[in-house]
Amino acid sequence: MRDTEPRDSRESPRDPAGRRKPALPNGPVIVRPDADQLMDAIATDLFLHANACVREFGDFQLALAAWPDAEPLFLRLLYDPRFRELPWRRTHLWIVEERLDAIPANFELLQEAIVAQSDIPEEQVHRPVPGEDYEETLKSVLGWREKGQDRLDYALLPVLAGGFTHGSPQAGDGAPLVASSGGAVRMTGRLLNATRFLAVAALGPGMDAAVRDVPGAVRSDERLAARVLRPIGGELRWYVDELVCEPSPGPPPIPLE
Repeated sequence: MRDTEPRDSRESPRDPAGRRKPALPNGPVIVRPDADQLMDAIATDLFLHANACVREFGDFQLALAAWPDAEPLFLRLLYDPRFRELPWRRTHLWIVEERLDAIPANFELLQEAIVAQSDIPEEQVHRPVPGEDYEETLKSVLGWREKGQDRLDYALLPVLAGGFTHGSPQAGDGAPLVASSGGAVRMTGRLLNATRFLAVAALGPGMDAAVRDVPGAVRSDERLAARVLRPIGGELRWYVDELVCEPSPGPPPIPLE
């Protein structure tokens, strides 16, 4: 039976018996036995953080990457009674990465799984569209907050093959917040690393290889390596299930006399 009250994932640290957590950089690794319990941990942390932000700032700035393996997680935020009080009416929803020439667009997944089923106001749903400046929209919305708090509150990102994730690798003080090239509009490393809470989820098949690739992923001019995520004044958590944890070496053999 599931808990009736959401609990922060750090309150139940799990070291899999006989297995070793993957060595992932810049934040704690949250491990759960399977994908179902892993999505519970992600949803719970999002829920707790959303309500804390609404209490402190009056709204919640939520950026989601849209990829097929996350759809059950998005649906869970709507149908699971534990997350019924997620403050959608105080939430601004953003997408991390979109291809303007894609059919269907990445945002369609968020539209069907979240927007159409929640009471989030239409004017608080933000997506890149041709002819509009996504970065200027972002600055305008966040600009209502006081200086220093004008940043995203939460971003959910995937672990992808090769140790990459969604977003543009552009970073540093001179980088834009949003990069547009080749029909793609993507939040940059600069914007994501300024986010208050970064959640990076290993959901879907083949995650053992993808997770192992994270620490050594080569920097790219086109893709964002997950290992460079390092929130400034924020928190990063990695979410993995036991299948990506390597067997721990056993005790050394007892020497024979």
